[in-house]
Amino acid sequence: MLNRAFNITKINIMLGLIVVILSFYTIIWHHQNYLLYKQSQVVQKQNQQIMAMRKQLLSEHSEKISGAEIKKKALNVLQMKSVSPNKIKAVLL
Repeated sequence: MLNRAFNITKINIMLGLIVVILSFYTIIWHHQNYLLYKQSQVVQKQNQQIMAMRKQLLSEHSEKISGAEIKKKALNVLQMKSVSPNKIKAVLL
């Protein structure tokens, strides 16, 4: 009878230790998830900043390609004359 009670006590102690160990692992897991969440938020903000800069660069590039800025500078700064559309000849390629 004493041996049986001793075995039950050993089992209860083992189960208690397992619960404590699993609790520590749960705390560690939650902390790792929190750190991962914070890191993902930082990366997401950086990604949004990069995308905003990319859009800005694309719009600036398209303005340069369109030639509108070049034409304005040519007319204003260099004081060039604008060409009437009927004087422009089309070159077919």
